[in-house]
Amino acid sequence: MADVKVTICGIEFPNPVWTAAGPGGADAQMLLRGARGGAGGLVAKTISVEGARVPSPNIISPFPGSLLNAELWSEHSYRHFIDRELPKLRDTGVPVIASVGYDAGQLALLGKELDRARVADAVEFSIHYVGKDPENLKRLASALKDNLNVPVMAKLSPAVSDLEAVVRILEEVVDGFVAVNSVGPALDFDIETRQSLLGSEDGRGWLSGGAILPVALHYVEAIASLTDKPVIGVGGVRRVEDVVKHLMAGASAVQVCSLAVLKGQEVYGKLAADLSRWLDNHGFATVREIIGLYRKERRQPVQAKARLFPHIDDKLCNLCLLCERSCIHQAIHFQDEQFQLEKARCVSCGLCCSLCPRAALTLLPEEP
Repeated sequence: MADVKVTICGIEFPNPVWTAAGPGGADAQMLLRGARGGAGGLVAKTISVEGARVPSPNIISPFPGSLLNAELWSEHSYRHFIDRELPKLRDTGVPVIASVGYDAGQLALLGKELDRARVADAVEFSIHYVGKDPENLKRLASALKDNLNVPVMAKLSPAVSDLEAVVRILEEVVDGFVAVNSVGPALDFDIETRQSLLGSEDGRGWLSGGAILPVALHYVEAIASLTDKPVIGVGGVRRVEDVVKHLMAGASAVQVCSLAVLKGQEVYGKLAADLSRWLDNHGFATVREIIGLYRKERRQPVQAKARLFPHIDDKLCNLCLLCERSCIHQAIHFQDEQFQLEKARCVSCGLCCSLCPRAALTLLPEEP
């Protein structure tokens, strides 16, 4: 089978599917379950100098495959987490990544304590609750890096407005990047009671899971195009194809959170095994061969000489009629079970092709 080992910042990971800083890394017991579930890296829940007071309820699923959460950082004190939780992971054989936040003073203290305890192979820091000014982020990164002797990675928020400026200034200090944090603020509520579904003060939370995959891929690809330092992808993974997309966009590894919450911590090993099979089936021997492949091989858009229209492969079509129902321009019809296209109505949007469950439709130039 294909080799799924990856080496990042000099650390060898058995596979590129890791836990993420969230519920799956809440304590040693959770992280040990992640290791038994086949995770290639153990990323702990973010700790700060003081434990968080997390509201209740704090996680809901607004629609299948996604979560809305009002979680904060770890409820544990940093002393408890560093001295009692992280040491229990030493014998797993899986690299451990601590996650810390938030201001410069807190990061300096946490960096010193983690360095003293020697319980983490690398450390990521979150910018989720701090200003997005690049100079301030550099100060935060330096406060942590100056007190640690292990690699430091910056976990970026989708709220970053000037991504290039942030990456350029942070790469002077950090050893890698993690992208992206959950998306928000986001809101949902009960229309009968008019009450929020989350227990946060304003009812808002942060969106994760399948809904944010395109956002995560954007940040992974954009950051990888700006720096040669490794990027760890986070967000939207539901199946092995999503892992492949992160890797092809430029990620060196992928963190998984929402899927493990929804389906259990065996998902890490299953995704890693599925990845090995996917590589085999597509003629790749190692993970390294697909990292950044989208960025290397994507085609630049060109102006077609002829209009593009959906063309059907009758052998693949099962007459589900999804294309007909989803065509808002009413350009598609089936007559006597035969595909009919009114080209005067078609705007070549391509939605029908993307929705076809059997890939029977393809957007192609108009036949002469």
